[in-house]
Amino acid sequence: MEEGFQLREVINKKVVAKIADDIRRACAGFDKTGFINAINPNLFSLSFNDRSLLITKNLQHFLPDDYPEAIKIILHSFGPELETDELSGFDIFYYMPHGSFVAKYGLAPEHFEISMTALYEITKRFSSESPIRPFLIKYPDKTLKKLKTWVKDKNLHVRRLVSEGTRPRLPLARRLPAFQKNPKPVIELLEELKTDPVLYVRRSVANNFNDIGKDNPEIVIETFKRWQNNGDKGTQWIIKHALRSLVKEGNKGALEILGFSANPKIKITAFKLRTDQISIGQYLEFSFKITSLSPNPQKLMIDFIIHFKKANGKLAPKVFKLSQKEILPKETLKLSKKHAFKKISTRTYYLGTHSIELQINGQKFGLLDFNLISND
Repeated sequence: MEEGFQLREVINKKVVAKIADDIRRACAGFDKTGFINAINPNLFSLSFNDRSLLITKNLQHFLPDDYPEAIKIILHSFGPELETDELSGFDIFYYMPHGSFVAKYGLAPEHFEISMTALYEITKRFSSESPIRPFLIKYPDKTLKKLKTWVKDKNLHVRRLVSEGTRPRLPLARRLPAFQKNPKPVIELLEELKTDPVLYVRRSVANNFNDIGKDNPEIVIETFKRWQNNGDKGTQWIIKHALRSLVKEGNKGALEILGFSANPKIKITAFKLRTDQISIGQYLEFSFKITSLSPNPQKLMIDFIIHFKKANGKLAPKVFKLSQKEILPKETLKLSKKHAFKKISTRTYYLGTHSIELQINGQKFGLLDFNLISND
């Protein structure tokens, strides 16, 4: 990727021209020149999403007013289905405005079936995980019924849509409050996908459960207790991957499912910082020892928590992964870690006192303060 590249550049004049060419081939009366001229002069100043929405708006303007006729033309303009088991590259964003068209103009009750057909075809080329969400909100029962027919579809992208489209907290998309409150209709679908042969689909199932666990951890734990002895390796992968957030929170049920005791018999000693004063751009270095107090081997999930100073002066914790270990009776493990305080776009550092503590199998040990200073 070239330096200075911006995501919005994915939707550019070439994409607009290709959409126009493809629709013109599907509909001889389509005003290709008018469509392009209505979009390109306004494209440069717009964000990624707004560029897509501008194309969507002009599809509606230049296609027939009759929605079923417009969708028929759009579907006839499509290229071949994806041949890979992943979404990769930027060319697939070509279909983003088409999905938005269905979500924006296809929500009338009489258009439900043709809209589902359109999303079914789009997801085989891009993804319909965002545009299907307005239908789940407006027509939950009908849309869930449709998704139940797709869980066994031969196309892996369609099966993935069943899971990805129902994620209650899908990033960069509308949340699904009804499923945040009651995820059981979603879990009924995920039950059918837990042994899917494709990792791409199972990863979506795991991410869906990770979402569910943020609002309904007890339901996730209950479900995985039923699943954990089914003998399917793919299902066991889902469980491990899906519990990552609950494990970070030290959830007792999640830890026990993965074989980690919520009450490890250990002693922590020599927990210390290399220095208690660092500047932005440097590393926070720390070390410690873990000694087993149990007569039996123990599995340890070893994390650390940095309590970052915020703008209001309060501290906010963030958990970071460190290691997984098995410790033998009377054994002592020596561990150390370097954590970079480098500038990143997703975090603002505030000077002053921060803290660090250890988290092992969800239990917290020790608490050390350190001072973040200016590097000027």
